[in-house]
Amino acid sequence: MRRSNSSPFRALLPLAVFSFPLSATSAESAQQCAGVSDDRARLACYDGIFGKPAAVPAETGVSSTPAAATAAAASSPQAEFGLSDTAKRARDPEKAEELIPQSITEKVASVGRRPTGELVVTLDNGQVWAQIETTTMARISAGDTVTIRKAALGSYQLVSPNKVTVRVRRVK
Repeated sequence: MRRSNSSPFRALLPLAVFSFPLSATSAESAQQCAGVSDDRARLACYDGIFGKPAAVPAETGVSSTPAAATAAAASSPQAEFGLSDTAKRARDPEKAEELIPQSITEKVASVGRRPTGELVVTLDNGQVWAQIETTTMARISAGDTVTIRKAALGSYQLVSPNKVTVRVRRVK
C-alpha cells in the first residue's frame, strides 16, 4: 500500500498564509514606530497602523454616578459568596480575583419550601439559598442564625441551629 505525502494540513497552508494580519509594509511601519522615543507619538504611530482599540474605561478609580457607587457596595465579599465564577466575572471582572470568605453567618429572613419539599432560605442580606438534597433533619425558621460554608467540589453547606448540615445552592 502506497502512502501519500500530502497531508490534510497542506491544503490549509495557503489560507494560513493569506490570513496573516501583517503585510510587509505594516511590519516595516511597526519597526519605524518602535524607534519613536516619545510615548504618545509612538502610541499614535501604532494606532495609525493597527487601528485604535475600543474605548477603554477611565482608570481614575472614582465612580462618577450613584449607580456605580451602589454597584461597588453590592460587590462586597459577602454579597458575592455563593455565586459562580462566571457570575462574579460578569458583575465585576477586576474584583473576581479577590479572595472571598470561606463561610458566612447570617440571620434567616424567611423560610419556604419548593413543591418537591426542599427548603428555600432567604437571608437578611438578600441572598436566597435552595436545598439540593431531598431529605434532611434540619429545623430552620425565620430569625435563626445559620452558617453557610464552602464544601467539596464547589458545593455549599448550610449549618442549621441544631447543627445539621444541608447541601444548598445559591439561587439569588
